[in-house]
Amino acid sequence: MAAEASEQIATRFVTAIEAHFEPLRHFPFSGPAREQLAPGLRVTFQNPYAIYYMPQESAVVIVRIIHGARDIAEVAERGGFI
Repeated sequence: MAAEASEQIATRFVTAIEAHFEPLRHFPFSGPAREQLAPGLRVTFQNPYAIYYMPQESAVVIVRIIHGARDIAEVAERGGFI
């Protein structure tokens, strides 16, 4: 039962992220740039998460999904966006 509930939660989360990224497929440079963290990196927000991504020629690649309470500078220092 617990595994089934966890799977449903994960499925809803992924579905929400996919829906949030649909406009970014058409306008991948609409998210604010975060060049100070990594070259080409951009961010969008799906509360309470910050979703870091890189626009590619034929795709939008999600690099990291990080809870908004995390220290982004520390994540970057540890190579979290490479």
